[in-house]
Amino acid sequence: MKTKTEKKFDTVAFFRAIKEKLSAKMAGMTLEQQKEFMQQVRDGKIKLA
Repeated sequence: MKTKTEKKFDTVAFFRAIKEKLSAKMAGMTLEQQKEFMQQVRDGKIKLA
């Protein structure tokens, strides 16, 4: 029988939280605004805290 180990970092929970933060910030934006916002996030100009 396998034992479940305690994880220090849960990847799925981390990325779900990031996805929720992004969707909250992009709510109500047009497609062009969303593209610009995502480019700024990728470039590091906007940090998700």
